[in-house]
Order: sequence, then C-alpha cells, then structure tokens
Amino acid sequence: MQFEAVPAIDFSNLSLVPRTVSSIGHRADVRCDVAIGDATLRIPLIGSPMPDVCGPEMCVALAQLGGLGILHRFQPVQDQVEQFRSASSSAPADGVVGAAVGITGDFQERFVGLCEAGCRVVCLDTANGAHTQVAAAIEWVKRAAPHAFVIAGNVGSAETFRWLEDQGADAVRVGIGGGALCETRTETGIYAPTPQAVLEAAGVRRRALVIGDGGVRSPRDLCLLLALGADAIMLGSALSGTREAAGREVVMRGKRYKVARGAASLSVQLGMGRADPQHVEGAETMVPFRGEVGPIVRRYVAGLRSSMAYLDAPDLAAYRRNATFVRLP
Repeated sequence: MQFEAVPAIDFSNLSLVPRTVSSIGHRADVRCDVAIGDATLRIPLIGSPMPDVCGPEMCVALAQLGGLGILHRFQPVQDQVEQFRSASSSAPADGVVGAAVGITGDFQERFVGLCEAGCRVVCLDTANGAHTQVAAAIEWVKRAAPHAFVIAGNVGSAETFRWLEDQGADAVRVGIGGGALCETRTETGIYAPTPQAVLEAAGVRRRALVIGDGGVRSPRDLCLLLALGADAIMLGSALSGTREAAGREVVMRGKRYKVARGAASLSVQLGMGRADPQHVEGAETMVPFRGEVGPIVRRYVAGLRSSMAYLDAPDLAAYRRNATFVRLP
C-alpha cells in the first residue's frame, strides 16, 4: 500500500494571485490559441464526446466559435460518419471537427469510416486510459492513418500520462471522476482531481498536449487548469442544456429541459446494445434549457482573457509562466 500524505489540489482549495504589474491594455489584446495537429484553435476549449453534448450541431457551433467539438460515438457507425460529414461541411473553412471511437468492438470500422469522411482528429474515448487496450488502439490507428491526431485518456497521474505519451498519443485527457455526470468516484473509490492531474501531467510531458477534463463548472475553473499547465480544457456538462447540445428536449409544466446523460449511464449502455450492463458509472438527469451555446462559450473565454490580463500574459505560454497560486483554507 502507498499513501500520499500531501493533500491534492482541487478547484475548491486553489486560487490564482497576480504578482506582476500588467501592461495589457485590454483583454481583447491577448491570444489564447492552441495548435491541434496541423490546425489551430482560436480558443482552448473542446466539447466532450458525451452522448447528449456533442452532436453535429454542437460541433459546428464550437468550430464557429474557434473551439473544437468531438462528435460522440454512441450511435451506429454509419450515423456517426454521416453526422461527421454534415458537421465538417457546415463548419468554417478554418474550423476543426473531431470524432470519438472506442478501443474495442467496432472501433476499427468506425475509425476507417470517419477517416474516409475526412476526420483527422480522433478521440479514443474510454474511461480508463491507462490500459493495454488503449495502447493497442493507438498503435493500430497510427498504422492505419499516420497523420491522424490522436487524443487518448482519461488518466489521473504523471506516471499514466507519461505512459500514454510513450504509446504515441498526441494529446491526453487528464482527470478522473470529476465530471458532474460521472459516478466513478462514488462507485469505485477512484478519483483524480483535475487540477492535481493537470499539474502532474504538465510536470512530465515532453510533447503530448494536456487536456484538462472534468469538473469545470465556471470560467474560474478553466483559468486554473490552463494556468496549471493544461493546453486545452474539455467541457461537458457546462455545455449541456443548450440549443445545440445533442440531448433530447423535454417540456415539463411549461418549462423546457434537455436530457443529460453520462457516457457510462444505464440508458446509454442499453442504447449501445448492452442488454444487461453489469456496472453503471454515469448519471442521468434533466437540465434547464439554457439557450444558445455562444454566450456560454464567450463568457468562459472572456473570463480567461481577463485572467490573462491580470497576469500580464499576452499568450497562454506567458500565462503559465506568470501564474502563482495560493491554497485556500
């Protein structure tokens, strides 16, 4: 047994503190772009491949806003391929649309179909990224399409991030059990706070991008992860309930809601053909309808730009260099 006596950092016990005098004239003067393979995102924000978040409409909306949507895989192969074609043809010329595949079952057929449709950013979507099956999937994808940009994960430590990087992952989702619709923490006892996971991954990474994934519920959370060393942030529940979210709309007592389900929820597993799921680690709920996704994304980006101005950071590299933190009681 190993026990770490130093408490992990989490969103609740961490804050940024400016220790430099800013020369940034206006928050609009900062740049927060990030390279994803051959493409460049204007904002470091990625939509999660959750079944009720990233459908084709969300992918197009995020591409228009300068981010990246990862089209979810919880549907028949041909449906996902057609949705990818539709989304990529509707995205702006400089926009990027990605897609998710699993690591077993039909993942090879799914990847080939998506690749033939023009997909170049693929997410190997599985809960435990530190698994030999993920390594085998990365090896197969890199053989089939050497130029594909492969996102893998999730992992929660420096050791497992470095292992995935060594397997050839181009970017790694870090953080386990922090999502609002994830029940891994309560069902398994496994929990890696996303800030701690990002800090560890950023400390050992050599080339792979660090994607903070899980628990981001406000612009503040996004800022903390980027300052800790993340290259981009994945949003899931924060985008649910919007018009573009893939979840089904429901009207109850005159009020509009949208369904939001975790990827490992019972209904999603049943929908994927698992007649008797043995374990459920995803929640199912309804969230109030929140209107267009644009204002939500712009709020997150405005918060980041303001934070960068506080830290006299014209770009994300300077933001990380200038960041200082204090622990909260």
